[in-house]
Amino acid sequence: MNILIVTQHFPPERGAVRRLAEFARHFTKEGEQVSVLTAMPNYPDGIVPEKYRGSFFYVEEIEGVKIYRSYVLPASNRYPGKRMIGFIIFMITALINSFRIKGDFDLILASTPTVTTPVIGWILAKIRRAKFVIEIRDLQPESSEEFGNLRHSLFTRGLKKLMHSLYRKAEHVVSVTDGITSYLVEIGIDPKRISTIKSGVGSEFLHSETNGVRKRFGWEGKYLVLYCGTLGWAHTLETVIEAARHLVDQPDIEFVFAGDGQKRAALEGMVRDYGLKNVSFIGLQELETVPYFLKASDVLVESLKEVPITKGTFPCKLFEYMASGRPIIFGSRGGEAVRELEMAGGALWFPTDRPERLSELILQLKNGKIDGDDLGKKYHHHVVENHRRELWADRYLKVIRDLKNSC
Repeated sequence: MNILIVTQHFPPERGAVRRLAEFARHFTKEGEQVSVLTAMPNYPDGIVPEKYRGSFFYVEEIEGVKIYRSYVLPASNRYPGKRMIGFIIFMITALINSFRIKGDFDLILASTPTVTTPVIGWILAKIRRAKFVIEIRDLQPESSEEFGNLRHSLFTRGLKKLMHSLYRKAEHVVSVTDGITSYLVEIGIDPKRISTIKSGVGSEFLHSETNGVRKRFGWEGKYLVLYCGTLGWAHTLETVIEAARHLVDQPDIEFVFAGDGQKRAALEGMVRDYGLKNVSFIGLQELETVPYFLKASDVLVESLKEVPITKGTFPCKLFEYMASGRPIIFGSRGGEAVRELEMAGGALWFPTDRPERLSELILQLKNGKIDGDDLGKKYHHHVVENHRRELWADRYLKVIRDLKNSC
């Protein structure tokens, strides 16, 4: 089978894009031909690696996967307006450059975000007479409306209608969480045309070491509380800063933010205003080093803005957190992520408007009232048994093959 994946984001970019890259490699190893139509890498910092600069169209092959890259306006995730312009530019350049990709495709798989990729995928599926599959990693514009990035407007209503119509046009829809699947059923998509394929986690997180991270950053002797990921509007990271403020009398506790995003400047401003010495921002880290930071930590923290859509949200980083074997404190009142942690061995959660609860949980872990090592081992075992990426890749491939063989 010849598969074309359409996605604006793809490695060497950071984040959830690892999912598609590893699935693509797995499909290739299992005998399928896989190509990827994507943009020049620049996310999340807006910096294009040197080898891609100055190119309108760039072709490369990585581990058997042919990758066709198209020009896009580089934009940091700190500038959402510029990124939205980039979405439109990518749609235009990808469609132009798609005519340079020779051969027939049996299936075109368009992955969101962004909202433009399903449009590209649907057009190419019509032109190439291929089956059309949409993968939904983030519901848009619904998520942006609830998180406050976009106002409810005639534009977002029209965009929502467009996306829903594309879901109905697709031969199959793949969602990455149970919550997204439930939403699709609610809006009238036939459950038989939906498959839930979760992100899972790669082996580099399951078998990582600390690799001297603590010594390199001067964290030896510290009780390390780490947030790793995007410092964006979907996350209530102000609560983590407030918890650090509550724990200033614990000089051995260090809060670390590894990542960048729209809220970084505001969070750093809070730290300055409070005069906190127990919080540090280390910026984006190389993708291959992220497992070291997770493994070197004593506690891992995630905190999502509490809006209805997050009840069906499962941040893919949570699988990586669990794989590290460290205890996790999750900011959210219930929802799919909390349920998964409960199934794995126990959920430590806090309401995102109660930083004192977060600080209490950190102290209970530090003082041994909660056995963080035991909890971390349970998390690790859970993902090994249920969420290794190759397990989900096999399920994904079965969905694709069954679709090809169907009438």
